[in-house]
Amino acid sequence: MRRGPTTIAPEVIDCIEHGRSPSFDEMMRVADHIRGDVRGGTSAFSWGVAIDDRSHLLLCLKAAHAALIGDV
Repeated sequence: MRRGPTTIAPEVIDCIEHGRSPSFDEMMRVADHIRGDVRGGTSAFSWGVAIDDRSHLLLCLKAAHAALIGDV
């Protein structure tokens, strides 16, 4: 069995490999993966900084869609 990098969501590899459009669930999983990466990189000293959750989610969904269809 071929194993891909752990930093890339498996859904991204599968969609690009098979040349198919992502399902809604795949897009949400990849968006969650991206959100986790972004939030994990938040500084511990940025406590007072509020992140607009809706705009943050929208950006993550756009990034997930671009990744899943192989767009740059």
